[in-house]
Amino acid sequence: MRMVHQRKDVMKKFAVGLLGAAALATTVLLVRQQKEAVPKEAGLIPAGESQPAVISLDRIRELGL
Repeated sequence: MRMVHQRKDVMKKFAVGLLGAAALATTVLLVRQQKEAVPKEAGLIPAGESQPAVISLDRIRELGL
């Protein structure tokens, strides 16, 4: 009879641990997804431009600016 109770305890601990691991993995995935969905700052793209651009000093000199 005692052996049956020990097995139930082991199975119960295993199930609780498995549920905890699944909850932790779900939380990590949701946090990653939210970080990817956060839009970048609006100030990075100048007005009238569709995407940010980085111009090197050499390119500015080539353009004569």
